[in-house]
Amino acid sequence: MTKMRNIVVLGGGPCGLSAAWELSENGYDVTVLEKDSGVGGLCITHEYQGYRFDLGGHRFVSPNKGFVDRVCRMMGDELLTAERKSVILLNGKTFQYPLSARDLFAKIGFRTGIMAFFSFMKEAVIAVFLRKKEVSFYDWVTHRFGRILYDLFFGPYTEKVWGISPKLISSDWASQRIALLNLSDVCLRLSGLKEDTPRTYARTYFYPRKGIGQIFEVMAKVVRQNGGRIVTHADVSGVEVCGGTVKKIRYMHHGFLREIDCDGVISTMPLPDLIHALPEHLVRDILPDARGLRYRAIRFMNMLVGRSDISDNTWMYVAEKKYVMTRIQEPRRRSPFNAPDGKTSLMLEMPCDVNDDLWNYGDEELLARCLTDLCELGINVRDDVTGYFTSRVTHGYPVYSLDYRSHQGRLLNFLDQFDNLITCGRQGAFRYIFMDTAMEMGIAAARHIVSERHYEKGQIQDMRSGAGLLEKDFISVSR
Repeated sequence: MTKMRNIVVLGGGPCGLSAAWELSENGYDVTVLEKDSGVGGLCITHEYQGYRFDLGGHRFVSPNKGFVDRVCRMMGDELLTAERKSVILLNGKTFQYPLSARDLFAKIGFRTGIMAFFSFMKEAVIAVFLRKKEVSFYDWVTHRFGRILYDLFFGPYTEKVWGISPKLISSDWASQRIALLNLSDVCLRLSGLKEDTPRTYARTYFYPRKGIGQIFEVMAKVVRQNGGRIVTHADVSGVEVCGGTVKKIRYMHHGFLREIDCDGVISTMPLPDLIHALPEHLVRDILPDARGLRYRAIRFMNMLVGRSDISDNTWMYVAEKKYVMTRIQEPRRRSPFNAPDGKTSLMLEMPCDVNDDLWNYGDEELLARCLTDLCELGINVRDDVTGYFTSRVTHGYPVYSLDYRSHQGRLLNFLDQFDNLITCGRQGAFRYIFMDTAMEMGIAAARHIVSERHYEKGQIQDMRSGAGLLEKDFISVSR
């Protein structure tokens, strides 16, 4: 097989840029097509009047030491070390996160605590004797924590995030994102009998001085120095194929239709969008599957606050439905350079659907609503806000509906017929993964090309943490 040299990467987020980084380091001719005005995707950082706001709560942490060392060398002195402190705000009380058994039962009250314990024991007995199949998020959580804690914490928060009943969400999401297995696991960690820390709850992490987007700005600079090209404002409109090979990519750029020849393609654009970009006669039978996958959007309220501190928490989770936000973050907790000296800021995350009421809410009205909710939660910054802006993302979270895996599988199997096309990343593989996993996916995809199928496509798309799969290779090629 002739080695591919001219590679087009669709999407300049963590996965796509990491793929371009690896390819450019190996002498490949790489072109990145990014729809937005800058690189970083969901990990972009917005600068506004001397303040910096990420799109969500990102951090750099990975079990893959070789990978971490490589990124640290690339970033030089720009990576800081920060410590995460997260809490849950619920019913006027503040709970530790991850859950602490002592803190939990002290604050929910004796009666509720007893009910929660017996609810947990009931589910433990049922799990042993009946071995019920766990289909939904509701099944997974209640079997491990009991119905009382589900109703108190997990159910309301999950329904706010996804906008649908947890009974309609696949158990896959819970198994990937809730690291504590059950109440006994909580107690073991509390007692010190179990000390391993899941990646989800890692306390310390790396974070760039100027926001998470700085990683990808530096990475883009390296790609360009290696001869790669990054084209922003490039909206992919068509993928031309011949037989089982992608030959050309068409895209709109500042109102003009352009095209680029390619020997290979790494796509990180949303999986349904890639299907729609292919010739219609090829995809007609799988269009129902493309329509069956959907994404949850997010709206962010970014507030400039004229005082030095609000709390010492990195994250504050808000489960109650009456409040518009699901998470509250203070960016300077990650880096003091995210706000001017003596100032701070707040970022509120609000999951929604494109063109629903929350998506279309006027900025001024939304600010008033957010300030009222914050006051009720004990965070009164009404007189300290000196400015604000909102931002939106359309493809925030892949929605793990009960039938998502069948739709995802048919689309990925269909795309396997194209021998020079790899689709990966959070959007491209339709997997709710962390930033570091997306980056490792991109590097694995690049090595699939460099090493001529050193990794199978299925391996790349199924990656979770990347630990073990890539560590030896990262160490061997690190420069």
